[in-house]
Amino acid sequence: MLSHMTATGKKLRPEDLSRAEDELGHALPEAYKSFLLKYNGGVPLESYIDFEAEKLKLPGDEIKKFYGLNAKPANDILHKMKEIGCNLPAGLIFIANTHGGNFFLLSLREDSYGEVFYKDHELEDKSPFDPENGTLPESTAKVSRAFREPLNKSALRG
Repeated sequence: MLSHMTATGKKLRPEDLSRAEDELGHALPEAYKSFLLKYNGGVPLESYIDFEAEKLKLPGDEIKKFYGLNAKPANDILHKMKEIGCNLPAGLIFIANTHGGNFFLLSLREDSYGEVFYKDHELEDKSPFDPENGTLPESTAKVSRAFREPLNKSALRG
């Protein structure tokens, strides 16, 4: 269970979250907003997440850093979205990176709202992002049905 974070971001106010939601054009899930208000990004001490990614030949991956708001550009959600968000299917946002340069994403889409996905940055996608019909791009694997799952189901391990 995620119980400790280091290198957390500056304390956020609810207005900061409202501004981010306006800029993203979507409401953030409540569990994720609570996470941002508590930590605003940071480095988890227990960083490994188990998930099935057969097509990626991965049993999981390790989080290097969760992104936050009002952070240095390399660690800021909104900056990351402006910089390379065009490479994501509409309605997904960056929430963390891995040591290998891959990403954990959060869906703000109607068809997968609140679900967490993993994206390998080196694979070329030919398939659409259509989780409702069970189709994900070649670079993408579903991690959990909700942001709280990796935190509450002890999927994060040291």
